[in-house]
Amino acid sequence: MRKLFGYIALCSISMILTMAIIWIMPGTIPHDLAALVNKKEMLEQKKSPRMIFVGGSSQLTLKTALFEKELGYSMIDMSLWGGLGTSEHLEEIKPYLQPGDVVVVTMEYGTILDPKYYDYIHTNEEAKRYFFLMSPLKHARQYISNGEYYYLFNTMLDLCQGKVKSYIRNLVLFNPTELFNTGFPNYKNEFNTNGDRLHPYNEHRPLMNLKNTFTYPDWKNLAFLNEFHEFAQKKNARLFFYFSHFPESEYTLQEKYIDAYHNMMRHSFKGTIINKPGDFIYPEKYFGDTAYHLNDRGETVRSGALLKMIKEALSRQ
Repeated sequence: MRKLFGYIALCSISMILTMAIIWIMPGTIPHDLAALVNKKEMLEQKKSPRMIFVGGSSQLTLKTALFEKELGYSMIDMSLWGGLGTSEHLEEIKPYLQPGDVVVVTMEYGTILDPKYYDYIHTNEEAKRYFFLMSPLKHARQYISNGEYYYLFNTMLDLCQGKVKSYIRNLVLFNPTELFNTGFPNYKNEFNTNGDRLHPYNEHRPLMNLKNTFTYPDWKNLAFLNEFHEFAQKKNARLFFYFSHFPESEYTLQEKYIDAYHNMMRHSFKGTIINKPGDFIYPEKYFGDTAYHLNDRGETVRSGALLKMIKEALSRQ
């Protein structure tokens, strides 16, 4: 029996040491959300004044090179997926906020007006796992202080397994130069130096994500925006918010809920709102595969309009 326990202990120690070595070694993880690591690196490296975009995939195709040229700010598109949760995403960028920065936030309508999707956002394990990858020491301390030792171990184990998959893939494909990159594999082939998606969304008809179950918004789900606004003010930074794009047909069906959202934000949000929902309501021909993804034609229109709105907001400050 003593030998059995000895073997178990030896195996456990070996597994932990192996995992620790894999964790310390640089490497990519084959999951879209691993791009958070690359975007954090961009946030750390770009010089102020910076314009930091935070949102879901609806904001990934922004043409921020145009913004950079016109506004003179360094552009950082931190956007990735609406399921990450905007409040959690803003928490991740707080330590890196600098004087003169402007944070521009947008949120897909479903993230606030669809109760089931809202609940999913703040409970899904993928978001937690990749925010951990983005800031491991910060989240490890939180798990330890909460006594969540097993969850900490399981999260690290899952991420290490993903890293091993990347090692194997690069070895099989004879990609030694990619072996010790970090974040998302081939990140530079998918995103530009500002963090924008390089490739437009494919077109799909009918549009996906149209089965929305919207209801009236609750300010308590958005109060974090004012907390971040106050934090930004102390850092001599600013917070802008804009209402996202949406197909005309869906807007007609959901108009009363979207109008309620707009009115609530006008009365409660302390930052700067730079548009009205109707400003970015577009015909279907401007969309790619979902109600939240613009095709290149639509993005050209949206980015041009958004640039003018941001210019006006900056001039009022």
